[in-house]
Amino acid sequence: MQFGPWDVQIVSGGTFRLDGGAMFGTVPKVVWNKIYPADEDNQILMDTNCLLVRGEVDGKQHVILVDNGNGDKETDDFMARFKFQGRGVLDASLAEHGVKPADITLCILTHLHFDHAGGSTRFDANGSTVPSFPNARYVVQAQDLADARQPHLRVKASYLPQNWEPLEAAGLLDTVDGSTELLPGISVRPAPGHIEGLQNVVIEGGGKRLVYLADLIPTARHIQPAWVMGYDLDVVTCVDERQKVLAEVTGNGTVCVFEHDPDIPAGTVSRDAKGKYLVAPLAL
Repeated sequence: MQFGPWDVQIVSGGTFRLDGGAMFGTVPKVVWNKIYPADEDNQILMDTNCLLVRGEVDGKQHVILVDNGNGDKETDDFMARFKFQGRGVLDASLAEHGVKPADITLCILTHLHFDHAGGSTRFDANGSTVPSFPNARYVVQAQDLADARQPHLRVKASYLPQNWEPLEAAGLLDTVDGSTELLPGISVRPAPGHIEGLQNVVIEGGGKRLVYLADLIPTARHIQPAWVMGYDLDVVTCVDERQKVLAEVTGNGTVCVFEHDPDIPAGTVSRDAKGKYLVAPLAL
């Protein structure tokens, strides 16, 4: 889908599974299981819907990746625990669009949790961990990098240093502080609640608008503001931020990307007569 100069497509960093109860917090299983069925281990299928954004601005060609999924570095036991789809998924997905890792010029990270930034680095032929996209700058909120360096016990297991320390060592990791326009029509803005340093990505152009919601609203099944995750650190802030964002995107054709939804990766939002939020699926 075109947004001014920007051609936007979804690429997958691979599916995995998380506990359905953790994903829906205080929402009873009898409710969420009807719309998002769990497997025999009470886990639900999730995708890592990354964005591939390409366009020419000011005479320069940009190839941008928004988040990069789980990556390929983790042990077989780790991958089995979360039922990872397998290795090499992101590279294969990019290749379907004629893109190689070396083509990426900018990698926007919504945050540094392993299912969003795990593909930032990979093993080289010598077994060393190196940047996956050697010609790209990587961008994250300064708050999230600070939290990754000194993580709270509650989220320590999600911040894996091998996903970001090699980027710093290579001098490729940049930080922003708050809402920032990275390129004409492409900006990031804080979206606290899940974690303090989460950022959403906004793409605008040609009279259209897209919001990449990341873990603020991880799937279309989480579209009701109070349906927050057990993983969210500050649920009150999360609900407030969801309500603010939903007020901006509802009923006006804004394209919303749901990073973890395997069935509805993107859609537009409306409300019914009772005020319930609805998502109409949309293909990018």
